This record gives sequence, structure tokens and C-alpha cells, in this order.
Amino acid sequence: MSTTNEPPALYVRKVRGMGRGVFAGRAYRAGEVIEECPVVRIPTHPKGPGGKALEHYVFEWDAGTGELAIALGYGSLYNHSPEPNARFKPRMSRNDIVFRALRDIQEGEQIFVDYRWDAAEYEQFHGGS
Repeated sequence: MSTTNEPPALYVRKVRGMGRGVFAGRAYRAGEVIEECPVVRIPTHPKGPGGKALEHYVFEWDAGTGELAIALGYGSLYNHSPEPNARFKPRMSRNDIVFRALRDIQEGEQIFVDYRWDAAEYEQFHGGS
């Protein structure tokens, strides 16, 4: 068991108007992997992905079937920005999502991804919050 006092590579804290957000505990270079998150796949269901509690945390996994996925690790906690500093790529064959820096990210900076929602979808989930 390690007893070093090194800060974590990633950490979560509250962000006004956004709930929780993921922050860099160290600097990341453009192109560097930030996190690889295993996913839990959620089969389609006629009533949706399990109610309102999960709608802010799921990724579209298979557009053809409507299957969704919840990313473990910090994966479902990255906040959206139309000008992200990171991107994500689902790897269906491995059942995971890889988050990678789009540009250099400084220690303490919040990590944002583009959810790839259109404006109406984004407003539906975040318009009143």
C-alpha cells in the first residue's frame, strides 16, 4: 500500500450551476489519455433508460438499437462544453470509453467534453438548471 501524498490525477468537486465536475490533478498534454472507463451497457426499454435519475449520466452506446451505457470511473461526471478541452471515444469491442486531452490541460483545470447533443437536447436537460 502506497503512503505517498501525491495528489490524484483526477478529482471531483462541486461546480456552481453544473453539479459536480472532473478536474485535472496534474497537467495533461494534448493527445494524452486522461482516463479509460469501463461501461455498463443498458439495454433499450420502452419506458426509457430507467427514469429521470440516470438521464444526465448516460452515453448513447449503439444508435442503431438505442442502447445506452453508463461510464464507470469519472466518465459520467465530465461536464459539457461546446469548446471542450477533452474528447471521448467509445470502444464497443472493449466495452469502455477513452477520454483524451484535445489540448494541453493545466493542473486544477476543469475537464470538459462535447456531449454531441444538438441545442434542443442540451436545453431539455440543462435549460432550467
